[in-house]
Amino acid sequence: MPDSPVIVLSDEQMHALEAWTRDFPAWQKAVERWRKEPLPVSWDKFNERNPKPAPPAWLDDICLLLADDEQFTNACPLLAEWHDDPLTSKSRRTAAAALQQREAPKNDVWWRNLHMDVLWSTTQSNVSAIGLFGTHLTVTVEGRAQVFVAPGILLVSVPGLYGARELVPATDWGVSYRLFDIGGRSVHFNLVHAWMLGGANRLTNNNLTLAGFSVTRRARQH
Repeated sequence: MPDSPVIVLSDEQMHALEAWTRDFPAWQKAVERWRKEPLPVSWDKFNERNPKPAPPAWLDDICLLLADDEQFTNACPLLAEWHDDPLTSKSRRTAAAALQQREAPKNDVWWRNLHMDVLWSTTQSNVSAIGLFGTHLTVTVEGRAQVFVAPGILLVSVPGLYGARELVPATDWGVSYRLFDIGGRSVHFNLVHAWMLGGANRLTNNNLTLAGFSVTRRARQH
């Protein structure tokens, strides 16, 4: 194996590098301020007033060999940015950020479609069943419409055989429709078919159609 090259930099060269790693980021900030001005001067005029700091001539060769060295972990990425045109790189970063923002909801959509169920009742006029609370998970199919990913769970109050009402766990499956947003929450209308679990000592049929509302968290606005 050939010996690794030995590179010796003088104190003067290291001081020049330190100065450039201060001056170039300061120039980048000046570019950002120029972009945000209501009526900025032309790019050529800006360059006349704010010349782009040139890196040490030997830095390209150093970064080819020692980019991972702790002394150059800051300078070498800056050098790559220095070689890049700031107008082009800004457009590329903006496009990448927009793409990332579009893709991000696909990765965290599950918690935004986790519903907390409240105020449910049966759609049959001859049955007195009330859904107290529960939860279900949906997936958006189009626009405001969603369908259940898996059966949800719901606690239902139903009339018992001896007059008193009973609390019965149930599983349900159906569709949701987002009605409106309020604060950091979204309110949905749900129509489901529910199956009562447990014993059969009750007046209500074990299979019911229920309708009611649910609440989900809204996606954070960027």
